Amino acid sequence: MTDTHEAVNLLSADIRLLGNLLGGIIREQDGESAFALVENVRAAAKARRTGDAEAARSLADTLQELDLRMLKVLIKAFSNYFQLINIAEDQQRIRVLRERERMGQLAETIEQAVEQLHDAGVDAATMRRFLDQLCIRLVMTAHPSEAKRKEVLVKLRHIAEILEDYDETDILPRERASLEAEMTEEIEELWHTRPTRTAKATVTDEIDFSVYFLTSAVMDVVVEIYIDMREILTKYYPEADWTHLPLFLRFASWVGGDRDGNPNVTPEVTLAALDSMRTSVREVYLREIAYLRDHLTQSSDEVGMTAALALRFPLAERDGRYTGEDYRAILDIIHRRLQADMYRTGDDLVADLELVAQSLRVYHGFRVSAGEVRRIIQKVRLFGLHLAPLDVREDSRLHAAAVGELFEHYGLCDEYAALPEADKQQLLTKEIASRRPMFPSEPEFSEATNKIIGMWRMIRTVHRLHGADAIDTVIASMSTAPSDVLTMLLFAREVAVSELVDLVPLFETIEDLRSAPDVMEMLFANPEYRKHLAARGHRQQIMVGYSDSNKDGGYMASNWNLFRAQQTLSDVCRKHGIELELFHGRGGSIGRGGGPTNRAILAQPAGTFSGRMKITEQGEVIAYRYSNHHIARRHLHQVMHAALLGIGAPSRHAPDPKWIEAMETLGALGREAYRNFVYETPGFAEYWQQATPISELSKLPISSRPAKRKAGGFAQMRAIPWMFSWMQSRAIIPSWFGVGAALDAFSGGSSRNLDLLRTMYREWPFFRALIENCQLDAAKADMGIAELYATLVSDVQLREQIFTRLRAEHKLTCEMICRITGQGELLENTPIMRRSIDRRNPYVDPLNFMQVSLLRTLRVLQPESPEYERVLDAVLATINGIAAGMKTTG
Repeated sequence: MTDTHEAVNLLSADIRLLGNLLGGIIREQDGESAFALVENVRAAAKARRTGDAEAARSLADTLQELDLRMLKVLIKAFSNYFQLINIAEDQQRIRVLRERERMGQLAETIEQAVEQLHDAGVDAATMRRFLDQLCIRLVMTAHPSEAKRKEVLVKLRHIAEILEDYDETDILPRERASLEAEMTEEIEELWHTRPTRTAKATVTDEIDFSVYFLTSAVMDVVVEIYIDMREILTKYYPEADWTHLPLFLRFASWVGGDRDGNPNVTPEVTLAALDSMRTSVREVYLREIAYLRDHLTQSSDEVGMTAALALRFPLAERDGRYTGEDYRAILDIIHRRLQADMYRTGDDLVADLELVAQSLRVYHGFRVSAGEVRRIIQKVRLFGLHLAPLDVREDSRLHAAAVGELFEHYGLCDEYAALPEADKQQLLTKEIASRRPMFPSEPEFSEATNKIIGMWRMIRTVHRLHGADAIDTVIASMSTAPSDVLTMLLFAREVAVSELVDLVPLFETIEDLRSAPDVMEMLFANPEYRKHLAARGHRQQIMVGYSDSNKDGGYMASNWNLFRAQQTLSDVCRKHGIELELFHGRGGSIGRGGGPTNRAILAQPAGTFSGRMKITEQGEVIAYRYSNHHIARRHLHQVMHAALLGIGAPSRHAPDPKWIEAMETLGALGREAYRNFVYETPGFAEYWQQATPISELSKLPISSRPAKRKAGGFAQMRAIPWMFSWMQSRAIIPSWFGVGAALDAFSGGSSRNLDLLRTMYREWPFFRALIENCQLDAAKADMGIAELYATLVSDVQLREQIFTRLRAEHKLTCEMICRITGQGELLENTPIMRRSIDRRNPYVDPLNFMQVSLLRTLRVLQPESPEYERVLDAVLATINGIAAGMKTTG
């Protein structure tokens, strides 16, 4: 296996290569003086990291004296350097993964899970039952946390592909030179390309982004996962036939269906999204069927066909160009039918392709039928003609306002919003049972209510046009009571889709997570809701939100209340004979539930995973996980490894009651410390507004969605810009603030309590994941840079008061994590991650220095002035660069 020293050398060589190519472009485009400036700033930033105070002053002075043109050159230089470093690190990761696989030492794979289950005595029938129970759905969202344009992502993906070819051992000098020229060309294009949009992203742009990744990356890699699963199962269970596998892993999307706080997602937009997805997936199939048509050249004299195939594709329909090659003629008919949109659903297309495969098998085309033909059948079974199911999400408060207006219109209730919750449930249940029409043919209500009616009617239209699989989930965000879900049931019944969609409450705040089990108890006791559940196979999706619970109560309280909610919700569902399907609304950053997906699956409470689970893939996570085929494959192997073990070898042991008691205390202590700082400190909101680029972030044109759900103060601010702003200033408080205070207060100088925390870290996957994820962002946080941002706060007393507390809590958090994990410093147990952060810091720092300087300039300019726009453009470019350097946004 490649040793650590050699691996580091290979990574250094890639970074040096890409850095030199970028340096050449800087010289060509902006001259030797620009290149020298970049090098001087880089050297000063590295010296500052060693504690050189003079270097720190020199760096600040140099940047302060530069005009806007040269600042933009520096921003471009460091931002593009990070994009290239990210590619080099990905390539290094792929090398290591391949070497480990070659040596039989690659962990967290499907094969490792199957082997473990096989060795534990799981037989073929039990394994098949496990697969039948498994249903993992990864859901792409349009959350505004991907700062890079799709056009930039495509260029970076191409550079990564070239670098992979460059890494081949058997490469000629002329081929190496050609690849270097290709990379240089792409880097030059990057240099000339705006990193951010000139106009605000539209929903159409977001649909295009998600469809690009689904069709260019996800479809192929998911099919490979099924091929891998089939081959591995055949290896360990050769006595069984694994030709037909259940659909254990699928993708879905919110893009074009997520209306929560986004007025731009109208029914017409959702229909357009589905049309775009259908068109795009058909283009994929058309290319692959054309490929099959050109390759299935079996002579009719040599290979016959079944009567069923001949009947389905009569001679009169076959093109004379393919006389004597019946399979080519039949694939041509399928191609023409698909091109004419004659197939309504994917099942219809699969039926025709299965006839081809069956006929080939009958006439000894075993490998052909099991190769490319089987591959496209698998793809169509997975992605249908709709590409991915589209979830629809709406704010429960808008549903409540709409039903209130309808009830008032029909004389059923004048003040629905003022009713006690029990009365709301009674009224809704009566109306659900009554079958009374609720939506008039031409609604003339408020604009908001008319939009709600239009949304539900749109779902019915989609089912008629594309089948019920195209939209099978409707989510009510900010759910707080049973009436929120019963309102959805009433509307679903009104448009005759109540048996065709899952109705999903989304519990987001700490309080809502605590009350969620009681909400579901009342729903499960409701006779009309039980009828809906029976029609849906006695299964209930429940979504839990990581972002808002963190913003509400901090990292420690959020994680613990999410864990508790999952356990109690599982208990409630089991009590009522309902299968629970948890939907995890996880973001990319640690503060929003980020971290390795497989660890999150394995860290769930014992007994809560029955095989069904949905998880969001948000923003920058999509590009990070799916831009590179090898990394995408690795990610999905890790997900399936955890899912197989989660259902086949679940933890049978509930956490020690002492651990539960400790977490109750830690959660309360963490929440108290966090809320005291964020919600109760006078002037905190003012500090946040001035010491981060939160105001400027709202001008970054990366999303069609407003930064706030509605007009209002801090409480209405979405969790993503909250996290994004602290990541930019390198304080990253949502990921760690309150953790140190909670751990320290719990320990209280008691060696026994500290030993308890150490035991929890060693033996409890949940607590270990909580500490290790927190450790990562605490290590990324930089109080020296955060202090630089604090200088933007005009009130000196407020600045010193808040920053002093912030720095002290960060120090305490780092100390407590090290005491619990037994490390001398953060990330001592993961040196690769430590090196990655250390490698990046000297290059991120100049961008932070420039951002602070530019913010100071921007905030005294008149927003209407041309200079304001030029400086704002530079600020937005620094945001993009820092996001690349930190490898996350929000």
